[in-house]
Amino acid sequence: MILADFPRSLAILLLRFAIWIAPQDTHDWGRGMLSELNHMEGNWSALLWSLGGAGVLAKHAVLALILPGGHRRTVSSASELFDKELPMRRATLTATAACVAASLLFFLAPVFRQAFRVSLAQWHYVLYVRAPFTEQSDPVLKDLLRKAEQNHDAEALAFVALRTWDRSESARLADEAVRLDPNLTWVYASAGTFYLPSSNSDCISALEHWDPQNALPHLIVAQEIGETVTHSKEFPLGKAHPNPGWQDAMEAAFQSPKLDTYVDLQKNLDRRVLARYHVDDPFQVVSYGDWYGLPSYASWYSSSYAESLLDAGKSFEARGDRKAALDKYWTIARFSQLMGANREFFMRKQLKEAYARLATLSQLEGNKAGAAYYAALADQLDKSLEDRLIARRNSYLGSDVSHWNAFLVRLSGLLILSFGALLALCAIGVVIRSRSIRLTSLRPSGLTLALGCVAAVGALLASSILFASYWPYSHALQRFVSAGDEAGLSDLANFLGNSQLPLGSGLRIGSWYVGVGDTVFYFWFSVTILCALALLIALVRHVQTRPRGVAA
Repeated sequence: MILADFPRSLAILLLRFAIWIAPQDTHDWGRGMLSELNHMEGNWSALLWSLGGAGVLAKHAVLALILPGGHRRTVSSASELFDKELPMRRATLTATAACVAASLLFFLAPVFRQAFRVSLAQWHYVLYVRAPFTEQSDPVLKDLLRKAEQNHDAEALAFVALRTWDRSESARLADEAVRLDPNLTWVYASAGTFYLPSSNSDCISALEHWDPQNALPHLIVAQEIGETVTHSKEFPLGKAHPNPGWQDAMEAAFQSPKLDTYVDLQKNLDRRVLARYHVDDPFQVVSYGDWYGLPSYASWYSSSYAESLLDAGKSFEARGDRKAALDKYWTIARFSQLMGANREFFMRKQLKEAYARLATLSQLEGNKAGAAYYAALADQLDKSLEDRLIARRNSYLGSDVSHWNAFLVRLSGLLILSFGALLALCAIGVVIRSRSIRLTSLRPSGLTLALGCVAAVGALLASSILFASYWPYSHALQRFVSAGDEAGLSDLANFLGNSQLPLGSGLRIGSWYVGVGDTVFYFWFSVTILCALALLIALVRHVQTRPRGVAA
């Protein structure tokens, strides 16, 4: 049976190669090992025997390269060969223990513990399966919620409400926070409690009363009322028809003197809560890192209402009422300023046309300076929009440095786990083979010693790389929490976003893009294949070693 004889053939080949590279004075010992191989029972036992002997010969081959010729004393017997082996084993064991101790010392540093937790975030997609936008257990938030309820801390309750997926629980926490501190009424807008019919009207009324000049409550009302989209041959992609009350809500929003999404209030709240409860989870800091702060359909509704204002303005122009037309166009331009540079591109088409109409009407009114001003704004809109889109895209994708550091953190964390598992397997193997846990009775083989040393050195290097890669982001986090410095917050958000992706996802191989789902699938597919191979090997060994009946 060719498959069954393969381990013995490999063992013979391995020992012959080790004898070929070994120094001349070890050849007799190597040939003795090779002859003993013929008397070994079981092909897998023979392979393990050859690995041990080949390891000893390989180490003497390395010594021969370091100390050639007369600087290295020759070996006259097999016993002397093992006598020389003892100092090498002690040095290897010492180096292994030192590397393991140094790796464990890294965990005494809070920055390293935080970095290691970040490196484990990539396993969330691999090990946990949940439906999108459903509640997920977060031990940090659960612990913080318990302390907040014990202390009746309104700000901590608001902090948890802003990060809770369960909308009913988020609404309950927001209500409790506002009851304890009415100055936190803005939490109703950020926590998304307006999606719940049971608390919708009360939350919006409280928000309007607390901040009457803000356009955000009116946008929330428009979000609730919505539009009806109908499809026809004339409009195959659909035409929006406002529901009753939607027009009034959008008009109130466009006439409001300000638009505040309370992002700054949330950042200040987060800083105080994080510092008060010593929360060192960086993922809780950047929860709003890429958030516009508007209801989901607000941008589309703003564009739709601006289009209706354009139509109304053109209608006034046709009737010769330039003042009313100017008022409609100016309303669009003023509201785009309220939305700010990061959100006005949702109304780019309507805004550009409004500027063009304002320039034309100003020219007709004899206001040449105003006409030139509006014409310049219309011309610069496309260029400024392109620059903002590029900046936004770069901010979303992150810099090459953040991508590379996230890759190093994920790889280092994976290597630490792998090398730790290899060290544990080596230690368990030595204990099982020695049948004792006394240090004086443990006798690791050459192969076990080599694997343990490689794992220890690898764990130390991986720990060093993990610490160095995460160090600048830990300082960015500390500066934000302690001083409100947001200089490194964008890089931190990009870094953390990339560190949550499983290692290997996001790669492009030609036209093939490796997504998160692909990575998870191939991971579990590989695990299944390895388990099947292990089962097959165990089955083959069972067939080889089972007792056979003697024919009569």
